[in-house]
Amino acid sequence: MTQTNLRFYKFSATGNDFILIDNRERIVSEHDAELFRRICQRRVSVGADGVLLMEKSSELDFSLRYFNADGSAAECGNGARSAAYFAYKNRIADKKMKFRFDDAIYEAEVKNSVVNLRLPPPRDWREAKGILEENFLEEGGFINTGVPHFVVFGHTLEDYDVHRLGQKYRHHARFQPAGTNVDFVEVLSPTQIKVRTYERGVEKETLSCGTGCVASAVVAHRKKDTCFTTEVLTAGGTLWVSQEGEDGPVHLEGEVKLVYEGTLITP
Repeated sequence: MTQTNLRFYKFSATGNDFILIDNRERIVSEHDAELFRRICQRRVSVGADGVLLMEKSSELDFSLRYFNADGSAAECGNGARSAAYFAYKNRIADKKMKFRFDDAIYEAEVKNSVVNLRLPPPRDWREAKGILEENFLEEGGFINTGVPHFVVFGHTLEDYDVHRLGQKYRHHARFQPAGTNVDFVEVLSPTQIKVRTYERGVEKETLSCGTGCVASAVVAHRKKDTCFTTEVLTAGGTLWVSQEGEDGPVHLEGEVKLVYEGTLITP
């Protein structure tokens, strides 16, 4: 990594914040995990939940890579929505677009500051019985929405120690070796849920998690008979989740904000 003046864009997608780098000229490498960890540190650098690399695609509008704050590669729903917003505003793509995110094809539509993201169908759904030790929690199940999620149901989520509980089940033996994100869900009505998520790779609770909101809405539909479109309340704002049929692609919709842009001086 020889670049010393690195242009970046800071995005917030319902509280999930990202550093986006326009990497179409390959100014950084996907192997720069130490750089990603360093610039995601809060108080001593830009600070973010993760880094988005936008790259060229020969077939689609662009290609996307995402790296958590710990430098690990992953997929990210709110990150994908932020990248779509950036692509449209910078004339890289039209308001309706397709792009590659790792091995999957995503679609998005931008309407002012709101981005509707179409994700591939969730996979690996299974109930995860016999895991929970707390009697105030109810097992929902495990599902992969681009990244793995363990969904649990409860009440009065504001009283939960999400960091302690999330860390405990993120590392549970049943989810090894990859581990899992952990979503705490409160069903408020047939069309509304509240979600708090402990994110693997960030290793703490985030203000919202796009793939976690999708996982929570899908599992709530299957286990609690909630309806689509589902309104999902998070600490960072409101997202909406819907699904095409019982096993089809899912949609994640919500606001995206460009917070600022700048130049990072790297060693």
